[in-house]
Amino acid sequence: MRPRITGWKQRSGLGLVMLNGWSWAGVSSLSRDLAAARLNIPFLLLQEGEGRVQGGLALTRSDSRQAQDAARRLARDNGWPLPLLIEPVSALVLYPLGGALALPAEALAALAGTGVAPAAMGTSPAALTLILAEAGLPRAVRALRRSFGLPPGDTPRQETVSVVQSQRRREG
Repeated sequence: MRPRITGWKQRSGLGLVMLNGWSWAGVSSLSRDLAAARLNIPFLLLQEGEGRVQGGLALTRSDSRQAQDAARRLARDNGWPLPLLIEPVSALVLYPLGGALALPAEALAALAGTGVAPAAMGTSPAALTLILAEAGLPRAVRALRRSFGLPPGDTPRQETVSVVQSQRRREG
């Protein structure tokens, strides 16, 4: 039986800073630097592969360039691979994932025939997040709509809310 999704949303205008080959200590240092600069990280898609971090951070496009600059400084100082910036990208979130472990495989199968490949993908107990090039987003939405049997007019809800912790709250 095909997994069912009950909702989806998208967030556009992002940049993806890829940190492939970094140490976890490096990612921690970068995260501290970004927090100090008060940059919001809407999506963090990281895993360990061969003792090193694979994946990236998706931020607003203006923040992603600042994050890439900070990551470049850290990479040069520590001998890590330079970060790669991929933009513009959108995050497409499908939910609920809960119990439907076939959802990521079905989503990738739906995208396979479109020529759209995710730049990054993450799962949580609640959702599947696909980071896609903005140019391919319409094709991806059409393919996923067909694959999951969603009504023809159903499109992902636009996410426009960002939460950034106030300076006063962080210091208190």
